[in-house]
Amino acid sequence: MNKSDFYVAQMLMDLIGRKTGEISHVEYKPQKPAFREDSALETHLARSSPESLGISSEWVTDLFSRLSALPDHGLHRIMVLRGNTVIGETSFAPYPKDEWHVTPSLCKSVTGMAIGLLVDEGRLSVDDKLTDLFREERSLLSYVMLTDKITVRHLLTMTSGVKFNESGAIAGNSWKRDFMEAGCSFEPGSAFEYNSMNSYMLSAIVTKITGETMMEYLRPRLFEPLGIDRVFWESSPEMITKGGWGLFIRTEDMAKLGRLLMQDGVWEGKQILSREWVRESTSVHVRTGLEHCEMYGYQLWINDDRGVFAWSFNGMLGQNVFCYPDLDMVICTSAGNSEVFQQGEMSGMIRRALNDLQAVEVPLPENEPALNKLKMLCRRLSGRTPAFKGVSSGGWQHPGAVMNRGTGRHVHSAGYKRRTRLGDSAVAYIRQKEHLRREWLSRLDGAVYDLDNRGTGIFPLLMQVFHNNFTDGISAVGFRKSRDGTFTIDVYEGTAVYPITCAFYDNVSRGQIDMHGEIYDIAVRSDITTDEYDRLVLKNEIVYVEEAASRILNIFLIPDPALKGRPNAAPAQIEVRLDETPGSSMIMPSLEMITTEKAAGLDGFLIRQFAEHGGMNAVKLLSQATIRPVIRGRLRTGSQR
Repeated sequence: MNKSDFYVAQMLMDLIGRKTGEISHVEYKPQKPAFREDSALETHLARSSPESLGISSEWVTDLFSRLSALPDHGLHRIMVLRGNTVIGETSFAPYPKDEWHVTPSLCKSVTGMAIGLLVDEGRLSVDDKLTDLFREERSLLSYVMLTDKITVRHLLTMTSGVKFNESGAIAGNSWKRDFMEAGCSFEPGSAFEYNSMNSYMLSAIVTKITGETMMEYLRPRLFEPLGIDRVFWESSPEMITKGGWGLFIRTEDMAKLGRLLMQDGVWEGKQILSREWVRESTSVHVRTGLEHCEMYGYQLWINDDRGVFAWSFNGMLGQNVFCYPDLDMVICTSAGNSEVFQQGEMSGMIRRALNDLQAVEVPLPENEPALNKLKMLCRRLSGRTPAFKGVSSGGWQHPGAVMNRGTGRHVHSAGYKRRTRLGDSAVAYIRQKEHLRREWLSRLDGAVYDLDNRGTGIFPLLMQVFHNNFTDGISAVGFRKSRDGTFTIDVYEGTAVYPITCAFYDNVSRGQIDMHGEIYDIAVRSDITTDEYDRLVLKNEIVYVEEAASRILNIFLIPDPALKGRPNAAPAQIEVRLDETPGSSMIMPSLEMITTEKAAGLDGFLIRQFAEHGGMNAVKLLSQATIRPVIRGRLRTGSQR
């Protein structure tokens, strides 16, 4: 077991054991700033009806409707362009329409553009060898380990074969050196093997040649000419832009980057990337062996869905820029589902819709009823109905927060003289829930519960690993009710207290979480109900609107016979259940990667014995308990009862 694999296994076991704090071997420094609400430097794409660009509104409406009906679409935002014009766009509540979003591997395609700029400037060739570019990092073993044969082209096409892969991001601070010393599993150029560290090394090349981070290099050459301002890209401990992940960017700006390639590198009459580079990077260089993404260019996925080549920027969990040159169309998505390499219903549905589309090159007659239907659908999906109200930063420290009234689906019908039986049942159900809410939120007011286990955080596990920002562990939860009826859950984690403002009946509260110096916007949706054992359940979904992950925080009130005759008393115990979305389908494979195949020597012998005696089943159960923990809380002495 090499050092990287050992450190990964160690960290995964720490997670399973619910250890907290700095459990990775990578130095943490806060980087991510808060998202800025506006920018004077941005430019915006034109908007028009689909018909004006030769597409029917019905086609866009049908696509959005079918996507929203998928059980696990996890869509956050979608945008459809023809030419340089947006003909359809919506967010999915509670995600704001105009905010940046993490992109995982989608940003690899932007890294490919940075390399293209260097090539266009004559400062780099795709045939340059890695060992020539990094002479000081060259190992004496590089010739034996095949590393000396790796070229820039191999990095661009994911054919380097280097063994140091994504796990290196949590294994130490020296990613560049570890990549150079890892050796290859096959002859460079002979096979496709997806590896985000190839993209990282491309970014390192930019820094080596220019003396700037790739983000610094790209800002005046790519982002500013395209009117892209609100963008952030994480750096490694070596202060190298991550390259293969870590980019936060707005959907409209993703679309601009797709359009740049569709226009042979030209933007508003200026040649940003050479035509030669665009055509070379969007050509097929290797067969991937993957079912839904069979071909790869330079940090781009290639398909022939329509019998001609199209390409896409793709990141796990549903981040995509689909580019179809023969249709002159781009579709962008940001999401939080379980898709990897476009293998999912969301990507499949979009690609099938584009494959079946018969577009024309001239405008269609305007269809106002169909366009209004599209607009109504987009308002409903995003929550922007006539009853919708803007939301200020929520939380106990912002008593002026405005609660979002959502879609207005909750309507009091007490004024109606005639009601159906179904209507009577609905009103009775709402009144029962409102009674439960008022009674139990009053009971909980002022109560604080200390938790038996402190190994889980308010930050989803997926985000902890991606951003190397690990939990201090939730130690307690408290409850407060304000005079205006706002109800707040205080989550005690480390030295911080995170106020989570509950929002009921399709409402949404908004606020921020400062996680070790990094600011994340959140939206909270809440409900109060009873489970099959008649226990009251306070359900909360904490949505990280810049991210692909959400935290589920459900609190069960344990029945307490001592409360009989004490209408204002809080129960002695609660049960806290946590989960995250996307959750088990993404995290479990990583938590179960401790296998006999990667272990050698004494380690291998012990792990094989462990596995042969059913130990891996135990690891699986412990892993599930890590992702979906059930934790008891006991009323703190001196708090309300």
